Amino acid sequence: MNISDSSELIPTGVYSTKMSNMTNGIFYVTVRDDYEQARLDYFPYIASAYTAIAKNFSKGKAYPVLSVKHATLIADDEKNVETSQFLVPTENGNFIWVQSEIFLYAGLEPGNS
Repeated sequence: MNISDSSELIPTGVYSTKMSNMTNGIFYVTVRDDYEQARLDYFPYIASAYTAIAKNFSKGKAYPVLSVKHATLIADDEKNVETSQFLVPTENGNFIWVQSEIFLYAGLEPGNS
């Protein structure tokens, strides 16, 4: 799927014949404590610009993931990298598609959000 093509996007609560054996719902994530170091150690294929995006989220706060989509990124070495993006609300009340690697799973309950 092309990153600009949302035809395979499956919104929360929508049944998909492609994924008939799966259910979906909201889960929560928190931004990584040291995203820059985690990016360098584990996800070097992700552009450093995502570090700036991670700064838009409060550390320790749980954010609901409203939808998940598949994405193919072109890394610095021009190789395709398969990943996913989360649709999450931002601190200013907007919504943004963000690389899933920025976050850690925080559970099924809102916690301190």
